[in-house]
Amino acid sequence: MPNPPYYITTLQQLPIQAYIFKQLPSRYQIQSLSILVIFTPDLQNTLSEAFKKLADEVQNECDKIYKLKYGVLFIRSIVKAFRAVARTRADQNVQAELDLVFSQTSTEPIPNNTDIVETLKEAATNPTSGFNLTLDATSIIVVKSVKIIPLTILTNGTFVAALSNKNSTEFQNRAMMMKVGLEPFFFADYQTSFSIISVTNFSDANVKIRSVPTIRNSMDLVFGTEAVLPNNTQIVNTVVRAARDNTLPFKIFTSSIIINGIEFSSGEVSSRISVVTASFLVAVSLLVPWFN
Repeated sequence: MPNPPYYITTLQQLPIQAYIFKQLPSRYQIQSLSILVIFTPDLQNTLSEAFKKLADEVQNECDKIYKLKYGVLFIRSIVKAFRAVARTRADQNVQAELDLVFSQTSTEPIPNNTDIVETLKEAATNPTSGFNLTLDATSIIVVKSVKIIPLTILTNGTFVAALSNKNSTEFQNRAMMMKVGLEPFFFADYQTSFSIISVTNFSDANVKIRSVPTIRNSMDLVFGTEAVLPNNTQIVNTVVRAARDNTLPFKIFTSSIIINGIEFSSGEVSSRISVVTASFLVAVSLLVPWFN
């Protein structure tokens, strides 16, 4: 059996076929990071000793800061390139292109661009941070990051106060249950672009469906930096497909699916699709006489 970070699951619709999904870590690219050291041409050669020495220094310092901030969520930093950036007419500083790699197996939310930048800025400007790299704090810019679609679904379950605390065992256990249960459906439907589900919040739905207490489960659907995002109808259809799977340890109610703050139900989406199909059939039938 493969080791993490792999999931093996058998989808109910295809009981014989086993799918293996490889989870690629989420990456952020910091391209404009100006290091206040003199640029030399050998820093452009990734095989040179100068490149390796400065890359190790940058990676070690960034790893220290981001590991302190994000714990097990953060994996490592990777220097991709160094370039020259003007300092004076005579000298040039070094501009670094850096990838930050975050885990997909953690239940902690993936940080946003502002958090990424501010964490490094604070370390660079705070003399007590222990950060031993001299940077131009105004030069730190995230140029590529993961793409996120907020999703909230309604499931069975009794809400308890501990689910409001992201550090509680109850939150962690339910977040992992939702993640492991839902991710295979998104991997199957968006194989080249989907990255991870990051659970952000649980709340009491204050409604019972067929006398069953319900919980609102809010999460981020995370896609790769180059992904073409699925539309709302596609997301709803994926959720509905998951809801029809009787092997999940929770029940999804498709009467309320919230995507980017817009509420849908499976009935509404099916109705819209039917209207489009009907309109198409009418248009075809009207065109037929022209070909006779």
